[in-house]
Amino acid sequence: MLIASISGGLAFWIYFRSLAPGLLSYDFAEFQYLPAKLGLPHPNGFPFYMLLGWLWSKLPIGTLAFRMNLLSALCGGAATAAFALLLEKLTGQDWLALAGSFFLAFLPAFHFYSTGAERYALLMFLLLTSFLSGLCWGRNGRVKHLVLGSLAMGLALATHPVAFLALPFWLLYSAFSRPRSFLQALLPTIGALLLPLALYLYIPWRWIALAKYPTLPAIGVSEAVVRGLAFVWYAPKFSLKVLWDYVAGLRGFGFGMVRGGWKEAISSLGDTQELWFEQFPPPIWPLALVGSIWLLRANPKFWVSLVGFAGLDLLFTVYIKQGKPEAYLLPAFALFALWLALGLAVFIGKWEKAGLPRWISWGLVTLLLLGLYHHDASGLSISRFSNVESWWREVIHYPLEERSALIAHWGDLTPLWYLQQAEGLRPDLIGLFPPESGLASKWLSQGRALYQAGPTHGFDHDFPTKFKLVPWGKLLRIFPPEADFSCPAGLLPAPEVSEWPLAVKGWAVQESHKLLEVCWEARSNFPADLYLSVRLLSPDGMILYQKDEPLLPQWYPYPEVKAGEEGLFVTYLDAPPELPPIGYRIELALFTIKGGRWEQIGFSHYLGEARLARSRGRGKTSPFAFQAGPFRVVGFEASKEAVRPGDPVRLEVVWEAIAPPLADYSVAFKLVDARGTVKVTEPQPLFPGYPTAWWRKGEIVRGIYTFQAPRHISGRAFWVEPVILSPWGRESWKWLPFYAGPFFVRDRPHLWRLPEGVTKVRCKFGELAELAGYTLEEGEELKLTLYWKVLSETDSSYHVFVHLIDENGHIVAQHDGIPSGGAAPTSIWVEGEIIEDVHLLPVDVPPGKYTILVGLYNPRTMERLKAGVPGDAFPLKTIELNGTGFSLAELSLLLPASVGIPSPPL
Repeated sequence: MLIASISGGLAFWIYFRSLAPGLLSYDFAEFQYLPAKLGLPHPNGFPFYMLLGWLWSKLPIGTLAFRMNLLSALCGGAATAAFALLLEKLTGQDWLALAGSFFLAFLPAFHFYSTGAERYALLMFLLLTSFLSGLCWGRNGRVKHLVLGSLAMGLALATHPVAFLALPFWLLYSAFSRPRSFLQALLPTIGALLLPLALYLYIPWRWIALAKYPTLPAIGVSEAVVRGLAFVWYAPKFSLKVLWDYVAGLRGFGFGMVRGGWKEAISSLGDTQELWFEQFPPPIWPLALVGSIWLLRANPKFWVSLVGFAGLDLLFTVYIKQGKPEAYLLPAFALFALWLALGLAVFIGKWEKAGLPRWISWGLVTLLLLGLYHHDASGLSISRFSNVESWWREVIHYPLEERSALIAHWGDLTPLWYLQQAEGLRPDLIGLFPPESGLASKWLSQGRALYQAGPTHGFDHDFPTKFKLVPWGKLLRIFPPEADFSCPAGLLPAPEVSEWPLAVKGWAVQESHKLLEVCWEARSNFPADLYLSVRLLSPDGMILYQKDEPLLPQWYPYPEVKAGEEGLFVTYLDAPPELPPIGYRIELALFTIKGGRWEQIGFSHYLGEARLARSRGRGKTSPFAFQAGPFRVVGFEASKEAVRPGDPVRLEVVWEAIAPPLADYSVAFKLVDARGTVKVTEPQPLFPGYPTAWWRKGEIVRGIYTFQAPRHISGRAFWVEPVILSPWGRESWKWLPFYAGPFFVRDRPHLWRLPEGVTKVRCKFGELAELAGYTLEEGEELKLTLYWKVLSETDSSYHVFVHLIDENGHIVAQHDGIPSGGAAPTSIWVEGEIIEDVHLLPVDVPPGKYTILVGLYNPRTMERLKAGVPGDAFPLKTIELNGTGFSLAELSLLLPASVGIPSPPL
């Protein structure tokens, strides 16, 4: 038992470390909230799991979702312990049983279903306990083992219908192992087997209890269904036929198997090949063959019972072609894991019998198990999986109308029902399944709002054509075809940005929920895969928070948005909770992805200012607090990635006022390396726009700071030391006793000479740089490569603009951005080096002569650097486009009077 306890404890620890932290979806979410509510899950009801889950849900540990996930981890550890006991009984070797048990523990499918609320870990524990007890009964003939095995098998039957496939083989093994004793113990055996089946009375009990919920007249469905308390097959009228159909939901597949479906299943066994490869790397399969042969010779009856059950499990899974095959095949996978462990025992035995050193054999075993753990756990940890929960928590705070309905696949709606049933959020919302036009039409005919909350999963291919679908944040608002869409009332007007393919018609921020609403209209056709970046800026322009989200829901049914179509972008501004409640600038940027790279469309779009309510709680904090005068540092976050000389470094410091500051303090940062202080930054407020004189005792504020890595160090690390400055400009405290970092600085390649084949030019831009040369290449786009010679260093990041203008001075194409596609901002340029800077310009313009203008500007002020020619842009070339190519012509530095040099739009 000690070895089994160690094995189960280690497995539980592994599963706990990779446990899902909260809400999931589909069956996982269903079994996270439904047991606590004593609801009716999908067939066959799983009464033992439901009642056990109801008891477990009462524990005061974390959230309900976490508790139910934890139950699966505990059952996974218990199943691993039972597997170790089985190995110990078969081999008689304790430590080998411990090592071999991890062939099951590291099984990817078993690991996965032990980290979220599901029935399969519990089922495996019960089945392994049943066969372990049967093995003990076959060896010692003690009735208590037979009764325990019968009880475990009965509980397994009340947990999942897969256990019905194991029942005949377990009974046959128990009977043929000791025929006479089995007949004498038949009565207690049958009693222990049938007693747990009484748990199926749970189904009629709850069926009748849920009949109190009324039927919605509009759609003829019980309110228990649309609130997630009963599966979608539920109808209040109860009968024995209804009970039989529900409990024996797979009987049609069973009859089909008997009537000849087994032939089809055998012919389709090859379809499971990839599943087996995912669970077991092929190089270790010979070890399983050795173990199988060993078990067949040592205990042929037990081998036949296990193989019979696993074989039937495999055939049945292949035949039904639905659900989760890797979960249904867990018993077959467990048998293969057993063979692997027994093959390992044979290997160790042969090794030691040959007199070879034991430490080598166990070293190989350790390497094998480590390899299996890497194969298993490298992609299975869901300890940080929160996408579903964050998605639904945002949606459920949308300003949806009272008694609105969300239509989607049943599995996509289970997180909504969890939030309603477990946390009481928006209990008025209705969940409709299936996503079919008939059901949607019935609901809309009542004049109620309807939203699509997930893809149709093939239920109704004509669904999009029968309604007007309007993007509505992460949802699609469903209107009748003839309905008109209008922006919500109360939105603020927004400045217009001409280069965007959509126009912002209005915007608003709900201060209480931190919801940003942006109503838009398509100016022209644009692809459906655009992203909108929402940025929260401090009063001095620092980006405090950024959130990049698709403009449209993933299930938007068309590849592009047509001109004139409208929609609403809604997103939750889940900014750090320590940001103070002041006015912030809201800025939007539009992006697309081309060739795996993010490309911004036009300029950022400034919406306006909004005040956000302070969130409750606090973000990540340090276990250590550092105090200086009225301030205490309770946490800080710094990037751990290596930076280049001159790169911006971001540091976030969480300050707490332990006494009212009563004055406006500032902070500077000393950049220190192994040789001493490298640089001291300019003083700045602890938080721009929120002076420390306003802070109250106990107030917590997150300051976000950026500074440049020292430009003339590389291959070294530096640390950052905050220095608090008094309102009188001197150091109030020499130091705070902590250093943020280290920040590693690694230099980048530098170019000091112009490459061969570059056309040389000379045009100076301020004191920053000289345009020293260029190349121009023809293709689907004009590829212009500029070569800048750095004259002096700057802390500012300038953008390069390249304009293609026609003979009337109009911009027909342009490309703006940080030099070298963002890889070489001017803030990291080193004096004397050459910067290679590529720009692509489209050539789908009418034939004619065009001029290429080049310049530099500050994106914050839009002020251009003066060029070494009249004006603030350098006329690089004139080209003639004829639809099939272009020809170059030299152009004097002074343009004709008819050609203007336009400025970039604000």
